[in-house]
Amino acid sequence: MSEPTPTPAQGPESLPEPAGSSTGSAVSATMRAASSPPYESVDASEIARPDATGQPRVGLLWLAVAALAVLVLAVAWWLNGRLYATQAEIARRLQGAETASIEARTIAKQTADAARDLNARVAVLQAHEQDLSAQRQALQQIYQDFAKSRDDAFLSQTAELIALAQQQAQLTGSLAPLVSTLESSATRLKRAQGNPRASMVLRAVQLDLSRLKSSVAPDIPAAAQRLDELASLVDGLQPLSSAAPLEGRHAPAEQAAPAHEPTGPRWAPWLGRWAHAAWLEVRQLVTITKVDHPDMLLMSPQQSDYLRENLKLRVLNARLDLLSRNASAYREDMRGIDTALHADFNVRQPRTQMALALARQAAQIDLAAQPAANLQSLAVLANLGQGSS
Repeated sequence: MSEPTPTPAQGPESLPEPAGSSTGSAVSATMRAASSPPYESVDASEIARPDATGQPRVGLLWLAVAALAVLVLAVAWWLNGRLYATQAEIARRLQGAETASIEARTIAKQTADAARDLNARVAVLQAHEQDLSAQRQALQQIYQDFAKSRDDAFLSQTAELIALAQQQAQLTGSLAPLVSTLESSATRLKRAQGNPRASMVLRAVQLDLSRLKSSVAPDIPAAAQRLDELASLVDGLQPLSSAAPLEGRHAPAEQAAPAHEPTGPRWAPWLGRWAHAAWLEVRQLVTITKVDHPDMLLMSPQQSDYLRENLKLRVLNARLDLLSRNASAYREDMRGIDTALHADFNVRQPRTQMALALARQAAQIDLAAQPAANLQSLAVLANLGQGSS
């Protein structure tokens, strides 16, 4: 708002100010005094003298007051609007805070409920975990028991197979079945890796294999076959008491006769053969035989048959001793067979000579050698509690 411009002093002839304008005059005078330059002397008469142009100044004053009022109202309205806006913002923020607080309480409640639910689920899961742990331990125990029983069954089966092969080797005298069984058992034991008991048995089986492969077993089947052939020859043996000509006495002369046949006419060979046959007949009229036991010459044909049957029984008894691996009885029987063949039968007979050869071959077997008797694998299995009864 602009300040009023000072006007020249009005004379006494100027119109008096209207009523109620004394205050305005005083204000105007004060304003004039304020706007006057400093140190300027003002006459008291001028101050007391009314202004000639007071009416326009009052209008300006009112205009200024109105403008000020409008300004105040505008400021008040603006401040009121700001206040309302601030209140609305505060209310909105309070509402938002209240809403957020409600949401926070709701979320906190939901979180608490979720935490309780989670705790309940955790408790259930812990209970399930304990149950699963107990079931896992039970399954592990069952698996260990099953593995142990499976290992026990495997080792027991291995022990039975080796024991059966050992018995077969002892009965037949052949180590081939036992060696084959030990090799198959070693192959099966090598597959059971991580089993200390199987490793122990495997080492014992390998030791048995190396020992059996380097040992010589008595060939019992071959000896039994020779005894069977000897038994089949007994029925054709010629005893010393036989009245028939002893076989084999004139065999060399008969074989040598064709070599001395003279060369000549065609009838010469025929005549020579006839003369040789006649000479043999003459020589057989008288037979000279050396007999260690004179009683043998007095035996009847029936007693000769008994003698053959007795020899056959000795051969069969020796065969039983051979199969039962009775070494002492077998040696005694073979000595008796050899003595009987030399004392009771014609040793120049080819059949008797063949029987003597078979008896000597069968007597050479050593039944005392039993490489399949002591198997370390069976001993280890017996120590492990898997030996066959």
